[in-house]
Amino acid sequence: MHRLLALEGLILAMFVLLGNGLRSISTTTVSVSQSEFASFLNISVEKTDVLIELLLGGAVLALALAPFVISVRSAKKIAVIFAVITTACYALVGVTMLVDPALEIREAVVIASFAFSGFSVAFFAPLAQLAINDEKDPAMRSRLTTVWISAQPIAFLVTPQLVKYVAFDIGTGNYFLIMATLPLVFLIFIPFVFGDKGKADDTLAPVPADAPKAWKRALPLIIAVIAFEAWTAANSFVGIDSIISLTLMAVFVAIVVALFLKRKHLTRGAGEVPHLAIFLLCVLFVLEIPTTGLYDTAYLVRHLCSADLIDNRATLSAASQIISVFATGAILVRYPHWGTRMVGLSLPFLLAGMVAIYFYPYQEINVPLFYISKMLSSIGMGTATAAVIGVVAGLGAQSKIVALAPAFIIMFGTEVGIEILEIVFQSSKLAGLDINSAYEVVFAVQIVAVLVAIALMLHWLTGKRVAPGLPPSALSGGPAA
Repeated sequence: MHRLLALEGLILAMFVLLGNGLRSISTTTVSVSQSEFASFLNISVEKTDVLIELLLGGAVLALALAPFVISVRSAKKIAVIFAVITTACYALVGVTMLVDPALEIREAVVIASFAFSGFSVAFFAPLAQLAINDEKDPAMRSRLTTVWISAQPIAFLVTPQLVKYVAFDIGTGNYFLIMATLPLVFLIFIPFVFGDKGKADDTLAPVPADAPKAWKRALPLIIAVIAFEAWTAANSFVGIDSIISLTLMAVFVAIVVALFLKRKHLTRGAGEVPHLAIFLLCVLFVLEIPTTGLYDTAYLVRHLCSADLIDNRATLSAASQIISVFATGAILVRYPHWGTRMVGLSLPFLLAGMVAIYFYPYQEINVPLFYISKMLSSIGMGTATAAVIGVVAGLGAQSKIVALAPAFIIMFGTEVGIEILEIVFQSSKLAGLDINSAYEVVFAVQIVAVLVAIALMLHWLTGKRVAPGLPPSALSGGPAA
């Protein structure tokens, strides 16, 4: 612990915290300021969701590309480029809100700024992961991983308060001008974190001479992500049963199948892919689907629960997740071989939280149930995320793609979860169910997703996994993890 408190450790911790926190700060700011942007752009509050979709879509694209272009050698250059772009985008939004030009200019500036800032700020998270994976001390690496994971719930906890009590006083435009300085603060830490490592050989596995260039390996994945974003946008604007949506869905599925068939080509030159890391990342991806929090919150809003109840519920949720992340990190520092055990421990909390949410439509205003259900699911998700990334960070030296994958898995899993639940919700209404019954179906699907994760863990832990070449200790999240 003394290393984390030393100057070097504090610099690393701040770098890691900002790296994974800045993206969440920007998304949360827009989410909390929806009414302000609705007025500024002369649109309904519901339509401001497109701004959040721009931030998330840009982030998913960036995180899909990151493992192919980020290395110790390129870290400084990438950090400078995208920090400058992010700062320029935030500053442009701030200036535009202060100057208040014609509506067409406002729309163009805000949409372009959020699209580019969502893409550029997302690179900070894998840069922070790279710094963590470069740390030689396993205990220090576990502590930094805990900080990285906690950055998102900390941002969700702190940002709404800043928006309410700072942006309200100084104006949203000035608030974005202040936000524009944060990427530059992140940039200040780069020389201290990476130092002269950019001149040295990359610490991860060397790339064979016949390996495809980064852009060639990344291009199919980027096309798949773009196809997914196009499909989800069509679902939102023209409905899931539109010929446009169905066509885009077919294109996306075809691309995914092609990627699966050519998966060896994508990972060639990335080092041996650890089976345990891939398995746990798949489990984490599945768990992101039911834990978006979108529909349980929407249900409370629709049923006229007070804003204070919803805000307090979100605050308790974020606080519970932060506590569970730090508790799991502390356990893994002391018992590093407990990685998969902690993932298993998280699943009952998640299942209990999802089952409690399922009973929302059967209750009147039940404040304790609303709070406890969200806290349980947040504890489970915090524990699962910390445990999975803790194991993957230990195995990541064998594969650059795996080392930088967690940020993409978390973000893309959330987007996939939102889309799957939206399809379920719209399909339920098209089938003639009333609104409460449609929510019940969504909540049931969330339970099924957790049960799928439980089944995967049981399959692995009961000895049915096949992991040739994997160290025995790694099968239980041991020292190799």
